[in-house]
Amino acid sequence: MNFNILLDAKGHFVFASKHFENWTGLSFNEFKGRHIKNYIRSAHLRELELFIERCNTEEDSFELHRAVFTAPDGSLKWTDITFTFINGADAQLQLMVSIHVIDERSRAEIDLTLHAHAAFFARHPYGIIHLDRQGRVANVNQQLHTDSGYDLFHLQQVQLLDLVIKKHRFEVLKRFTEATKNAQSSTFDIQVLTARKQPLHINLTIVPVVHKGITLELYLEIKNITQHIALQQDLKKLSLVADKATNGVAVLDRQFKIELINDGFTHMSGYTQADAIGKSLLSLLSMESDDSPEAQQLQQDLCKGTAQEQEIMCYKKDGTIYWNLVKQTPVMNEQGEMEMCITVHTDITEKKKTEMELRLLADDLYRQNKELHQFAYIVSHNLRSPVANIVGLANLLELFKDDADTQNQTLQELTKSVNNLDTVIKDLSYILTVNNASKELLKEPVIIQDLLQQVLVDLQPQILMTDAEITIPSKPLVMRTNRAYIYSIFFNLISNAIKYKSHIKPYIKIDFYMTEAHHVIYVADNGKGIDLEKHSHDLFKPYKRFDFKVEGKGLGLFLVKSHVEALGGSLTVKSELSKGSTFYIKLPFA
Repeated sequence: MNFNILLDAKGHFVFASKHFENWTGLSFNEFKGRHIKNYIRSAHLRELELFIERCNTEEDSFELHRAVFTAPDGSLKWTDITFTFINGADAQLQLMVSIHVIDERSRAEIDLTLHAHAAFFARHPYGIIHLDRQGRVANVNQQLHTDSGYDLFHLQQVQLLDLVIKKHRFEVLKRFTEATKNAQSSTFDIQVLTARKQPLHINLTIVPVVHKGITLELYLEIKNITQHIALQQDLKKLSLVADKATNGVAVLDRQFKIELINDGFTHMSGYTQADAIGKSLLSLLSMESDDSPEAQQLQQDLCKGTAQEQEIMCYKKDGTIYWNLVKQTPVMNEQGEMEMCITVHTDITEKKKTEMELRLLADDLYRQNKELHQFAYIVSHNLRSPVANIVGLANLLELFKDDADTQNQTLQELTKSVNNLDTVIKDLSYILTVNNASKELLKEPVIIQDLLQQVLVDLQPQILMTDAEITIPSKPLVMRTNRAYIYSIFFNLISNAIKYKSHIKPYIKIDFYMTEAHHVIYVADNGKGIDLEKHSHDLFKPYKRFDFKVEGKGLGLFLVKSHVEALGGSLTVKSELSKGSTFYIKLPFA
């Protein structure tokens, strides 16, 4: 439905059509001479007033969308209204007003929007004041009444500026002027008086609603920060105490960002206030992300009010590593939320060094004890036989000293036994050398492909004899390690793979991959394989052999494992009978 009315240049009713009278249910005489703004409710009335004041026939029309027309009887009607200046009779300037009535469906949509706006307004977690274009209080929400004690009626009876503590009034007036004249939003902290005349710290945000450069209304968001200010004051007192403490202290905000550090923290880490404020404690000291599952769990526990304690390897500003015992205590507010977190830092580097030395000592003692057991086995089994033979043969020499033939044969056997004893003693000496050399190993850059080529050259006779096919890594690998030990590891594993081949042509593959902190090199073959269920316990012990059809001493895998461990690594194996074996050498990055 559409119809027109005519206003004078000041906005007063001059003429209305019968359609208008029928729509309102009132005669024109009840409108005649009255101003149009008395019947329209819209957020843009201020713009309409300015449009009328300009009285410019060359200016484009002015439109009010979704305006509420209020009839004298109080009925409300949703409309879209267009205002246009025209030259009327006797060249008098007049306003032509075209009114389009919004249908019921559109009205329902508008009502839904208004209800949603009202629900948002009522449920906002902070206090809200709605000011109209004249700066009058149009509405407030329940949270404002909860925080300040003021309701809509009280605020409509007073000047808002009178509620502001005197020292803040100029700042408030300045910000309101910026919002109304320059359409600038702003946020700042002030103090106001509550309905009980008590001071209240608030964070005030002024949000102007602007259309075509003109401020039509204002929304004030009022956040009660009294408790936060009190905590800030406590924080200042804490900082005075913290500066006297020898331990490092860092105070974190709700987002776990650093708000304050003391001199002890700076002395321990090298980071100053300028370096630390606003940074994440974890990323600053340990270069780890707050997004890791462990960090997220820690923050969740702190937010629940649970104090935490952890030992962290940290980095000073100059890159020096130190160990830090961090005790974190959350400070909770009245709502059970974490307001801040106080962290106390203790340098435990010397303690960790002592622990590591004790651990190394314990590991060394364990290793030596293990070696003693191995040597006890070697002495009891490997030395007993040649010594017993020597004693027996010496007795034979005494008994048959007059029998030249027996003497010669006995001396030959005695020589063999002495040589066997010498071999065992040399083996023992070599084993001792391997086990005691790990702390003094000379390490250098080694190109693994070149070293493997050298091993294959040295094993050329065995490779040709068995027609073995051996592949080495195509990707280059350079490691800082001990050349002799790496050579021995590959020599023994490849020679064993050839020696213990199956009935088919030997195929041996050597390759590698990397983890976060290790090189993993593997040597795989298609040989006889090992029954690990039966022999895994003895696989890497000295003088243990599992295939007596092949010549050997049983020292190869023992030496491989000893060399790998001397380099700080580990050796594992996967194997099945008749399916071959794969040995995995895991060595740390140098």
